[in-house]
Amino acid sequence: MTRSSLPLSLLLSLLLLPAVCLSGCTHAGHDVADKLPALVGAGELEVRGEAFRYDCSGLVCAAYYQVGRDLEGRNGEALWQLARQEHVFHKRRKPQPGDVAFFDNTHDRNGNRRLDDKRTHVAVVERVEDDGTIVMVHKGGSGVTRIVMNLRHRREHADVESGKEWNSYLRSKTKKDRPRTRYLAGELWAGFASLWKLDDSG
Repeated sequence: MTRSSLPLSLLLSLLLLPAVCLSGCTHAGHDVADKLPALVGAGELEVRGEAFRYDCSGLVCAAYYQVGRDLEGRNGEALWQLARQEHVFHKRRKPQPGDVAFFDNTHDRNGNRRLDDKRTHVAVVERVEDDGTIVMVHKGGSGVTRIVMNLRHRREHADVESGKEWNSYLRSKTKKDRPRTRYLAGELWAGFASLWKLDDSG
């Protein structure tokens, strides 16, 4: 039977099959995301007897170690370099669960009062909601908590009508801030990395 003789309904089913798989199939990133709740609220980062730095990149390494993936204690810059080297860095607005999110200028790391601080913060994507809100887990000033980001509304903290939070504040305001300083997650976002695609991160 040639393709042209197939019933139209069957042809449509075959064409839609890849899309269904993309939206419904699971991958290693889901394993990372599924175990993130175990880290929320943690006062220290220890997984199977292995201790990790109690900071944002330490949280990423701990999250991946929970599913047997060793990122070797890399900091935010090193994680970014790994992602670029292995071609798993991307800037799609809809990330996958388990992706690592990178942010710039969340604080003035070098103390020069300029907005030139790259990869100052990282988080791990837990899920993406239907309205585009990305729920992430990170280690911030209040410990290991969830934060949100919506790249459809990058410069808005919350929806005016419903009050739903779209973007968490990732940078604290100070009197020394320059006029163009940004504070919201969507404004400070620098990209994602699907590090769960790597078989051996070392």
